[in-house]
Amino acid sequence: MSRPTDAVAFHSEIASDFHATYESDPNRKDRIVVWRRLISRFVKPGALAYDLGCGPGIVTCEIAPYAERVIAIDGAPGMLNIARKTLADHSFRNVDFMQSRLPPGKGHGLAAAEVVISSSVIEYLDSVEDALAFIRDILKPGGILIFSISNRMCLKRRAARIVHRLTGRPRYFGLLRHFLSVEDVKAKLRAAGFEFLESEYFDGRDRVNSLVGLFLPRKYAANLIVAVARRPALNNAQ
Repeated sequence: MSRPTDAVAFHSEIASDFHATYESDPNRKDRIVVWRRLISRFVKPGALAYDLGCGPGIVTCEIAPYAERVIAIDGAPGMLNIARKTLADHSFRNVDFMQSRLPPGKGHGLAAAEVVISSSVIEYLDSVEDALAFIRDILKPGGILIFSISNRMCLKRRAARIVHRLTGRPRYFGLLRHFLSVEDVKAKLRAAGFEFLESEYFDGRDRVNSLVGLFLPRKYAANLIVAVARRPALNNAQ
């Protein structure tokens, strides 16, 4: 099987299988627990929110009850088709969908929002810096960003990168461009003009990470980092 070269096309191709993993994969279930907790803490009722790289709409379903309006954006038509059905099945009527690669180019016309979420998408983009600059541009002063990204310190992910170089598997690893530590995340947020609020390791419920976690700190035994940041209010902006 050939190695994928385009993240959008690849995720459109695997959309159905990816969606199904939320029913069986313990790491996917862990993801929902983490996102649900953070959204409940940081998203205020009445907010306009963007879900960048909404995928099959699972995380979108977590923010929809809190936000007044959600705009779910994804470049993969296969993912958007499933997301539309997922949100309709949950009877959410406050979600609009937009097909676009991320970040959109100039003239995107997106209104400034109170919240931006992005679950494991920035790691596929050409530039973390460009992604954060775009997000800052569509956030109101005082707005909240919650995003997750691959954890550079995770031993399992380090091993997977070696295996991928030798075998081409797992296929999606060839599309991942960025692996960051918490320190990296803080530095990039600061450079982009954000105030870092907190972070958490997650996606470590599989057998390998669970075993590593018995002996080593959590940062070595979790695939992903989720971070919360704020665009400073105008009176605090530099």
